[in-house]
Amino acid sequence: MSAASQTRRARPAAGIFVVDHASGRFALPALPGSVPLAYCPVSARTAVDFGPGPDLPPRLLGVRSLSSRAFSDAALNAAHAQLGLVFASPASGVASMTPQTGLWGRAARHGLAPDRGGLVYLGRSVFETGQERWHMRLFAISHARAVQALFPVTPGGRAVWISQTDMAARLAQAELTPFVSLASAASAGMNFTPLHVRKQAGRLRATPL
Repeated sequence: MSAASQTRRARPAAGIFVVDHASGRFALPALPGSVPLAYCPVSARTAVDFGPGPDLPPRLLGVRSLSSRAFSDAALNAAHAQLGLVFASPASGVASMTPQTGLWGRAARHGLAPDRGGLVYLGRSVFETGQERWHMRLFAISHARAVQALFPVTPGGRAVWISQTDMAARLAQAELTPFVSLASAASAGMNFTPLHVRKQAGRLRATPL
């Protein structure tokens, strides 16, 4: 990574690996992109103010200015927008709230909130795509938790399914590759420690968080 890129501020983002444990396959956005991963930028406005946690410690996310819900909800938003998949779970009192717009407004009318409990946090890494530099927080979720019937697919929101080996090869980002095996482990219910993956002195380093 060049000195110029290191001084460019990394934008916060959240990405999601959707894994079908039965087949071991991963969902990728069908539309071509610079990185074949469902992800989107994160801001304070991303967080939905209803539904249960869990909340992640700032130490794991590497940020104190944004809530953990901003990252988890951004990852779930990316799954809908880029894969056509919705992950929502029942939450008491949601249907009686003030009507809201967008995906989670529709979900709330059916008594559903973001399925944060289904997300498994894998860790974080900084990488570049073209002129952008991202500080990505990565999550995994099982495809079995998807809710299909109530939600229309967004334009461009369609998934293709590939094997774990092909996923690692197509990702083409060394800083993200270590998270593929973690996502597979998460889908199998295995325990692991989230990673902080970064390049240091030209070498890739993965340290436990």
